[in-house]
Amino acid sequence: MQAEPTFQITYTLTEWDYAAMARALTRRRWHRSRVTVVLWLFSVWCLLGFFTDLYNPLTMNSAVADSSSWLWLPAGLVVVALVSLATHLLAWGASFLSYRQIASADATITISFSDDAIQVRSNVADSTVPWASVKRIIREKDYLMLPISKR
Repeated sequence: MQAEPTFQITYTLTEWDYAAMARALTRRRWHRSRVTVVLWLFSVWCLLGFFTDLYNPLTMNSAVADSSSWLWLPAGLVVVALVSLATHLLAWGASFLSYRQIASADATITISFSDDAIQVRSNVADSTVPWASVKRIIREKDYLMLPISKR
């Protein structure tokens, strides 16, 4: 027997809601983004060292500066840094393209919270999720999200 819901929310899933969810779920902590950029820069340095036999960073910088096509390296590093730091913005933009393909696009969804579980009902599907399945709580300015898996 299910417990009586203590709180209930009914809403219609819009493309902006879906985009906010994609952005929140893919956003990384600032520390993790910095680590990613450092790893990318180290990887580029290793590749340059492997292909040019220059292992000293100062010698490598001099060789790149003396090269006739020296602008490609800083431009490439800036692109890598921006992509690494802004993956959640890319996911946000891509979510608008995939919104119409999801089954619950424009569906009216009712979420009921009880002490035992979260029950989700819509014209697409019904689901009951125990509280133990909630991995974390993401609180945004206009949203509260309860991801139930790491994916």
